[in-house]
Amino acid sequence: MDVVEEPVATRLPGTRHDRVAGRWAAWMVAVLSVVYAVVVGVGFGDLGNLVDPLPDPYLAVAEVLILLMAPAMVVLMAAVHACAPVHLRLYSLLAFGWMLVAACLTMTVHVVELVVARRIEPAAVPGYDRLFDFAWPSMLYAVDVVAWDLLLGLSLACAALVFPGQRHRAVRRVLLLSAALCLVGLVGPAIDVMAWRGLGILGYVVVFPVACVLLTRVFFAADPDSAVPRVAEPARLGADR
Repeated sequence: MDVVEEPVATRLPGTRHDRVAGRWAAWMVAVLSVVYAVVVGVGFGDLGNLVDPLPDPYLAVAEVLILLMAPAMVVLMAAVHACAPVHLRLYSLLAFGWMLVAACLTMTVHVVELVVARRIEPAAVPGYDRLFDFAWPSMLYAVDVVAWDLLLGLSLACAALVFPGQRHRAVRRVLLLSAALCLVGLVGPAIDVMAWRGLGILGYVVVFPVACVLLTRVFFAADPDSAVPRVAEPARLGADR
């Protein structure tokens, strides 16, 4: 019997459970991102400008959505690592590591915002705005920028390298675009012109969910037995001899 193996570049190893987890995590991130974008858009529309910080209750709802989204993002990158070809697992491990740190940082920031900052009287804490306010410059804002622009950008750039070849060209390009926009968003804090952060926001609020939809297709289209070489059946004439 002849062994027929798929080209290494097009294989998606891992178990069926890995791919199902990745598919559901990608869908969850995409759906929550859409809800997040709607909440933030309505909030700023109600506010009447894009300069002032997002007010409650919109900010509180957006923060809860981030707390739900961050664990799903970690599961997504864990699935990408589990399904990565062996020779590309350095990149998938880096993608998972950067995403894990990003999720931990942003969850910490928004838990502090939700349950600590709202219970403190700003006048009672010197420098409250520079610590807890979500207007630049502030400590929590800077930590969140590190999470969503720097670490997420690095994670998505590494994840893009896990999907080589023509078959995965679309998801690779969208992941790279999202990563590039996130990283460019760092220019805003660096030069104190926060309008540049709009590119980073575009990267993770708009482009990243598109990448997640494409990732669901990648996980769904994977051959359930792709981790095991297929054995070709002998030709009928040969089997009769």
